[in-house]
This record gives sequence, C-alpha cells and structure tokens, in this order.
Amino acid sequence: MDILNESMLNFDLLTGAWDIGSFLENVTAKLGDWSKLFLMLIGLIAVVVAVFQVVTALWSGGKKQVNWFVYGALFILGGALSSTTGYDLIKNIAGGGRQTIEDLGGGVSLWFEYSKFYFFK
Repeated sequence: MDILNESMLNFDLLTGAWDIGSFLENVTAKLGDWSKLFLMLIGLIAVVVAVFQVVTALWSGGKKQVNWFVYGALFILGGALSSTTGYDLIKNIAGGGRQTIEDLGGGVSLWFEYSKFYFFK
C-alpha cells in the first residue's frame, strides 16, 4: 500500500506547467516531430518515383525520353530526406543560410565597400 500512496503523491496534475510558454514549447516539439515524419514520407515518395521512372525508362527500350540527372538528384535527395536525420539536414542547411545572412548584415558587406577605397586606388 505504501507504493500506491507514493505513486499517488507523485501524480499531481496541479504541479504541471500550465502556462503559455510551456504550451508553445510542447506545440513546437510536436510540430517538429510531425515535420520529421512528413519529410521522411516525402523522401520515401521521391525515391519510389525516381526508381519507377528509371525502371520504366529501361523497360521502354529507348522509346521513353529520360532526364537521368533529375532522377538521380531525386533519388539522392529522397534518400537523404527519408533517413531519420533528414529533418536535421534541412535544419543545418537553413542554419547555414541564416548564418550567412547574419554575417553579410553584420559588417562583412561594409568590409567590401571599404576595400574598394583602400585596395583599388
């Protein structure tokens, strides 16, 4: 009976965080999970489409026009997205773009303007 009493004391709904901040954190985490699953599904569909197009092109005996670069890129991109780290790959690419924009806005572009006056007199 002591185990039951201890577990009932630990199960207190009123001590949970019931504020907007925790709600938004939970929503963000859940949307992140759903985004990961959606990107994995899109990647899987891309791989299936690429394989289907290549197989039908090979079976057509040269009668179907094939853009091998597009199907290869679709296969590689779909494979990257369908892995469990596809969402992190997209986040890292976006983070690199954000860092580039911040660097350009944070004085790097001014350095190019000043270099015109000092290096090209």
